[in-house]
Amino acid sequence: MGKTQTKPGNRQLNTGASKTNTRFTDEKDFNLGKAENWIYIGIIILSLLLFFREGIFSGKVFTSGDHIAFDSFKTFFDDAKKTGVFALWCPYIFMGMPNFAGLIGFSPRVYDLFGNMFGVIYDLITGNQTNPVFSIVLYYFIFGTGLFFYTNYKIRNKLIALFVALSGVFATDLIQRLVVGHNTKVLAITFFPLILLVVDKLIEQNYKNKFYLLLDAVFLVIMLHIQLGSNHMQMIFYSYLMLGMYVAYILIYKLLKKQNIRGVITAGIIFIAAAVISVAMNADVLMSVKEYNKYSIRGVPSIASEVDSKISKDTPLDYDYATRWSFSPGETFTFFLPYYYGFGDVDYQGQKVNLYWGQMPFTTSPVYFGVIVLFLGIIGMIMNFRRNLTVQALTIITLFFLLLSFGRNFTLVYNIFFYYFPFFSSFRAPVMIHNFIDLMFSILAGYGIKAIVDSTKDTARAQFFKKVNFGLMGFCGLLFLISLVGFENSYKDSVVNGPKAQEYKQQGASAQQISQAFTQRAAIAYENVISDLRVHSILVLIVLALAYYYTQRKISMKIFIIGAILISFFDLWNINSKTIHWDDKKQTDAVFDETDYTNFILKSNADTYSYRIVEMQENQPSTTNNYAYYRLQQFNGYQGAKMRIYQDALDVIGGANPMLLGLGNVKYILSNAPLKDSTYTQAFKGSKMLVYENKAFLPRAFFVNEVKVEKPYTILLDIKQSNFDPKNTAFVENDIKKAIDKTDSTAAIKMVKADIHGYEYDVNASGNNLMVMSDIYYPAGWNAYIDGAPAEIYKTDYLLRSIVVPKGKHKVEIKFEPKTYYTGKTISLGSNIFVVLLLIAGVGGVIMSRKKATDLSGNTYEIKKDEHKDA
Repeated sequence: MGKTQTKPGNRQLNTGASKTNTRFTDEKDFNLGKAENWIYIGIIILSLLLFFREGIFSGKVFTSGDHIAFDSFKTFFDDAKKTGVFALWCPYIFMGMPNFAGLIGFSPRVYDLFGNMFGVIYDLITGNQTNPVFSIVLYYFIFGTGLFFYTNYKIRNKLIALFVALSGVFATDLIQRLVVGHNTKVLAITFFPLILLVVDKLIEQNYKNKFYLLLDAVFLVIMLHIQLGSNHMQMIFYSYLMLGMYVAYILIYKLLKKQNIRGVITAGIIFIAAAVISVAMNADVLMSVKEYNKYSIRGVPSIASEVDSKISKDTPLDYDYATRWSFSPGETFTFFLPYYYGFGDVDYQGQKVNLYWGQMPFTTSPVYFGVIVLFLGIIGMIMNFRRNLTVQALTIITLFFLLLSFGRNFTLVYNIFFYYFPFFSSFRAPVMIHNFIDLMFSILAGYGIKAIVDSTKDTARAQFFKKVNFGLMGFCGLLFLISLVGFENSYKDSVVNGPKAQEYKQQGASAQQISQAFTQRAAIAYENVISDLRVHSILVLIVLALAYYYTQRKISMKIFIIGAILISFFDLWNINSKTIHWDDKKQTDAVFDETDYTNFILKSNADTYSYRIVEMQENQPSTTNNYAYYRLQQFNGYQGAKMRIYQDALDVIGGANPMLLGLGNVKYILSNAPLKDSTYTQAFKGSKMLVYENKAFLPRAFFVNEVKVEKPYTILLDIKQSNFDPKNTAFVENDIKKAIDKTDSTAAIKMVKADIHGYEYDVNASGNNLMVMSDIYYPAGWNAYIDGAPAEIYKTDYLLRSIVVPKGKHKVEIKFEPKTYYTGKTISLGSNIFVVLLLIAGVGGVIMSRKKATDLSGNTYEIKKDEHKDA
């Protein structure tokens, strides 16, 4: 750590890095020799292996909805791999959607040299992802290791770095990402500490050998590229926002203080260039996503905004929907008392129940990053804010991110982003930003330990810390006394009259029902709140006492820091263990066991490209992808960015409407309860589901006799009210400017070939006939050919597609050929090759410069030593 002025009124901010590599006076007490880095990394890895041991070594799994939703496509990807097809379209949910742009998943992109290399290494380590838990825990290994190296670079103390790494990687919100199946969020943050490390090096290092600068720039590109490979744009946006604010703050500070800004400018330029290159390396994905965004619920306002002036046309997501998972100022209590708002999913009397009573729709666990981290982070802010530029920047960004996480609960900040920042209105769940708040607080806690250590070298700082320490100890002592006195009545009143109770009231629950449900919930939660208050007060008091005794030189630095590590780790382990709910793998496998009702459908109709199914729960389409596993194509499904026209149809018409399902090629309805609509006739009674046939079923492709032009919303209302015969009439939104003839008995359509990327039909048209196809209308890639000649595709019946077929016998082909993807693929390959050349130039330059320096000096050891310092 660099030297600081101790004279009053003449303090100089420390950037956080040490140029002289100053060591603490008793560092020899914990010097583990040449292998110490490996030992500390081994501790991080071992702790994660132990925490997730049941999944890694005993075959346990998590069976959340997101895990099951993704596993449903296993057969889809297996089929693509066996046939050598790079799957660009998924026909199994929502009448079809772009697999690549919709981010259901995709096969290895071999032309993405670095991304594919990372994937190959990843598969080798994880055994081709045979263990679903270990496959994600590997990301935690990288994150924790990166955080260790970042902190050691900034603070120059490996024990403090170990504290920060363990605290950061075991933050409850990050641990929960694996539990609930948000694996792309984990990947999006995996390399972030290393990215932050490179950015800091670019700011602070004076590279004498520019080839080392080039190598750091290349490594930054590669890590940003892999981060983009997560395709979680919201998390990536937050990471870029944090980095941008960090660099901007340092630049502004140095400008105001008239300090050298060369390193900051260099870092800013290189980061922007690296981001641009990494985007180019992911061009095939990002361009496809951007194109799809124009047709998804994340990029297009609902049709309701066209007819209802009260609904905003400016943002794709409804404001209420986008901000539903907003953090609230009151929930900052969970930083100290994770059970205060009920915690989320808890085990009670052998059953899993959700006790959450806050204002979010639901949550499985609290936003908690450790009470020791919280208090040490506060110490880091208080004692370092005026002295350390990194602490200043991280403190300000942390507070800003906290305000942004409040969403609709603090609109002054959130609304600026929602209404004025590009793409921000496509994001949801503002609370998601807490992954970065947790990370920053862990780093600030490291600076808190550093401040305590530094106070032993400065009498004035020692006295200041003593006051801070006694103040915090007094606060914790007061909290412990409160836990003894209790506040049961006021807490229960808060729960019974809280946000969730008010929500139940609006839904029609009686006062008696609310009181009964939430009084019990409050009683269970209160016991845990009191336990939290006592245990956490004691834990903090112990750490503060260790800090005090260290500053009085009654214990060594080693005992103080190791004590803080163990107590913080115990705290996080204790809370995180309560968020883990393991399941047997056979429970997951059982979800996809053969069923009598799926067998009935597949035996009745083996050609799954000739019809669709829909599952109904309580007479509404369910949000499940399960039937994709059986290769059954669904009208319903589960995906966070479905097509806007599909969602509009459900919103206006209703998902149980027989005509809509008929137009959607739905032949079979699987229902958990009897259906009363006479359009549906029961065909089979399964063990768990009733199977109905839809009399309104229309084939995958059919002719109509006439076409009418109508406004989009009117078309939806006509379908809702069954105002027309879809076998006779089709509606379009724009005049197709072609005469359409009625069909006669000679007109016929026969599907002769079908796969995920297209159809082939033998068609006999009796005149100029309109051929309607029961597939979702998506103009960005679907092309039609009649006898090899291109034909125009028309948006029909609001969400279907059609073409005009001239009289006679023809071969009609419908193919998915997205130009955007193929253009992006070329850009991705070219930019990957460019980065390979940069890497070769960097490595070659370093080797040649070392060789040249060795030839000139004859002293290889000294050259290597100097170069390492600059690297």
